[in-house]
Amino acid sequence: MENKPRLKEGSSSNLLRAALIFGVTCILIAIGYCGFRVYTLSNRQEKIKKDYMVINSVSFGLLSVDEWRDNIISAVNVQIQEFKLTPQQLQDLRKEVEQILHGLVDTAVASIEKPQKTIGGKIEKLAFNVFVNKKKLQEKVPGFADKIIQEINKPSSYRRLKNIAQTEVNDLGKKTYDSSKAAEKLLTDSIFKKYNTTDKAGFEKQTESDLVVIRKQTYSWAFGMLGGIVAILILWWLIRKRRELYTPLFIMSILSALILLVVGLTTTMIQIDARIQEMDFHLLGQEVTFKNQVLFFQSKSIVDVVLILIKTGKVDSAIVGVLILIFSILFPVMKLLSTGIYMLDQRKWAKNKFIYYFAFKSGKWSMADVMVVAILMTFIGFNGIVNSTLSDLNLDNGTISSITTNNTSIQPGYIIFIGFVLYGFTLSAILKKITKEKESFLEPTATTAVTSTPG
Repeated sequence: MENKPRLKEGSSSNLLRAALIFGVTCILIAIGYCGFRVYTLSNRQEKIKKDYMVINSVSFGLLSVDEWRDNIISAVNVQIQEFKLTPQQLQDLRKEVEQILHGLVDTAVASIEKPQKTIGGKIEKLAFNVFVNKKKLQEKVPGFADKIIQEINKPSSYRRLKNIAQTEVNDLGKKTYDSSKAAEKLLTDSIFKKYNTTDKAGFEKQTESDLVVIRKQTYSWAFGMLGGIVAILILWWLIRKRRELYTPLFIMSILSALILLVVGLTTTMIQIDARIQEMDFHLLGQEVTFKNQVLFFQSKSIVDVVLILIKTGKVDSAIVGVLILIFSILFPVMKLLSTGIYMLDQRKWAKNKFIYYFAFKSGKWSMADVMVVAILMTFIGFNGIVNSTLSDLNLDNGTISSITTNNTSIQPGYIIFIGFVLYGFTLSAILKKITKEKESFLEPTATTAVTSTPG
């Protein structure tokens, strides 16, 4: 009769255990899917921003030979089309024409009046002196000058002059070009094609709307992951008096921590984005504007940083990369796996020094929490440097004005990594509590066994 309550209690315990495993498995699947979405959206955002950086690179805009050539030719052509001599300029030009004509008359008269050696020359000189009055010829010069100015000031003459000037300017523009323009066009056209657009305006409109949507979705999925972790912690509080459920829940808690760690390590944590939002200045009376000129952009995860440091080929950088790999990636992973193995069979694995060390003693060597602070300090440092540098480019002196933008920001990967660190601390505290409770539970049993042994 006494066995029936025990059987009933055991059956209830098994049912509760199965329900717990099923429920937490669903939470793990949800956390994993949220992590997958965060990772894919973060990568998509990075690719879009890199394409945006290429299209709006300062090398293709403010520092482009072709851009400056086009702006200068455009400004010069406008000046040519608007060109018209003012009354003062016409008066000054008339004086110059008069001087030239007077000079031509004097030169012609001097040429004819000089001593002639041939009979034809002498006859020509005689006829000139008889029929031509030099004084009257000079008096007609102002009338000739007026005729010339009137001809110059005709619309048809202006059109001919403008066409000549424009042709020369355009020919000069064709001789001035960037040799890499063809490669640049192929690159930009391929990017435009990727976003189903044909020009820069359409590309910017598309990418800006995409980035807004992606940012909201990424944070939503990231908070979804953290919500799953909160749900697991709530389960710990609910089963705090059910020791038989500790092991399965702890093992599954470790799996959720590993998901957090993997997503946190591989997802972008910090993004550095410095750009000139707008620069305006006057060139030959025309306003020239450059917008969204990207000066610098980088977006990296912890894994990206480690790989870059190791691949630099420099010993000091490689050592730093290896240290980050060991203490910020491998140690946390080994600690989680060791605690899981320890919980599966405490009596067996408690004697294994390797497992026991990583489960209980490796916390002081795990630098995940230090990495959180380091990334935050890096963000603050970079943000300060970028702000200081960009502030020097903010100009407004009447001739040129520029507005710079610092879009450096912390990304969802950093939030997830912080969640992992805090969750890791919580699991360590839970493990110590579980171990302490089991040790206190086993001590009376051991004492009873010794007492009941025959002397």
